[in-house]
Amino acid sequence: MPFSSLPPLPKPFIHLEFFLELLDNSEKSLNSMFTRTYGKLYVQNSEVFQDLFTELKRYYTGGNVNLEEMLNDFWSRLLERMFQLLNSQYHFTDDYLECVTKYTDQLKPFGDVPRKLKAQVTRAFIAARTFVQGLTVGREVANRVAKVNVVPACVRALTQMLYCPYCRGMPGLKPCRNYCYNVMRGCLANQADLDAEWNLFIVKE
Repeated sequence: MPFSSLPPLPKPFIHLEFFLELLDNSEKSLNSMFTRTYGKLYVQNSEVFQDLFTELKRYYTGGNVNLEEMLNDFWSRLLERMFQLLNSQYHFTDDYLECVTKYTDQLKPFGDVPRKLKAQVTRAFIAARTFVQGLTVGREVANRVAKVNVVPACVRALTQMLYCPYCRGMPGLKPCRNYCYNVMRGCLANQADLDAEWNLFIVKE
């Protein structure tokens, strides 16, 4: 798609809001399901899941979040809570709980779910954030290069092309295609140089 004929880019915030809405709906759905299933037990520990979604949103909107570390922390916190709830007759120190979480990989209390979820979440969120950031950059570049600084030589060429027929008494005469193309190519020289790179950007995105 030539740069000169490119339609306006969709506003990045539309895609941003759409994905955030999906996240909100997922959080509400999980909260509703777990509340019905586990009742007060879940409600008292729901901040573990709320914090997970907060960090996911922060990553997606450009925050400095390490997805892998954040997900590992979520499973560690969840294990600590479940361990305490299943052994409520005992009191565990923070050091003891930290020791328990160190053996998560060996014990695999959640089976293979953490590994699968980490792979799926990482792939989806990296792609989503990269897509929105690409749209943002593309839109900013397009807006900047769309502002043409008309130089005197361009003004003279356009004036000659458009008004010479009137001076010669032939107002219905239109400039030929090649003449028009040459004038516009001269006026949009800087923008024309971006055509190949812009097409490559569109294909990648």
